[in-house]
Amino acid sequence: MYNAFRKESDDEDDYMSDKLLAKCEDTRPGLLPKKISKRYLADDKRRVHDQKSKTKPRIQLEKEKREVGLGEAIGSQNKGFALLQKMGYKPGMTLGKRGTGISEPVPIEVKNDRAGLGRHNDLKRKQESRSRMLAAMSVKKQKRDQEMKQTFCQRVSEKVSSRQVARDLYRSQKVCEQLDAQKGTEMPSELFFWPEALLPNKKQKEKDVFEEGLDEGYNFTDMHDDAEDSEEEEEPTSETLLTDGEKLDILTEYLRTRHVYCVWCGTAYQDEQDLQSNCPGSTAEAHDD
Repeated sequence: MYNAFRKESDDEDDYMSDKLLAKCEDTRPGLLPKKISKRYLADDKRRVHDQKSKTKPRIQLEKEKREVGLGEAIGSQNKGFALLQKMGYKPGMTLGKRGTGISEPVPIEVKNDRAGLGRHNDLKRKQESRSRMLAAMSVKKQKRDQEMKQTFCQRVSEKVSSRQVARDLYRSQKVCEQLDAQKGTEMPSELFFWPEALLPNKKQKEKDVFEEGLDEGYNFTDMHDDAEDSEEEEEPTSETLLTDGEKLDILTEYLRTRHVYCVWCGTAYQDEQDLQSNCPGSTAEAHDD
């Protein structure tokens, strides 16, 4: 009996729970007057009623009816379907003698504009062609920009490298002139072994031109022009046909064999064996490591 009473008490709602409050009517005063609240409620009801009774546009009604009709299967009351059934057709079968035809009716394409037949396909084809052309142009532009960037970087790198080679050549020429002078050499083996300003022939030639000009009454400008004309008339030699890099390689080898001196180390070694043992190599790259 106690258990039955306990079960009945559990089925009843607790008077302290929120369930009892939910059943009570909300009588709390609102922020708006009662008259305005009623007006808002009436407007909401009228808005819902107007929405339900609103007449849909003809285009929307046609679309809904069309979708409903297309969603339903063709019935036996259809004349064409009835003829197919008489010829042995069953729902789900494919058309054709070998059963390779369509199994569903041809879909309907609704045309809502006044453009001619095939106009949309033509516009689509032109748009696809334009898209392909723009994509190809974009690829070509990216490739051209990449080539221009590589060419510019290569040109700048070659320019910096040529300047560095010219500086190394001039430094090697100065060292070669000093070492040759220590050994009493009055004329270099090759003209590009010494700096151009220190060549004996050039000094003597300028001196002769100057003295000859003084004897004949020339001014300094005329003598300078005559010297330039004489230089332009000279035929190119093998030294002028060599690049700075080739001259540097020949001069470096000359310094190593003749004076046992390495330009990159900046050291004069005692003999050939000492050079081979302590020098990393005959190029600047070998001394970078």
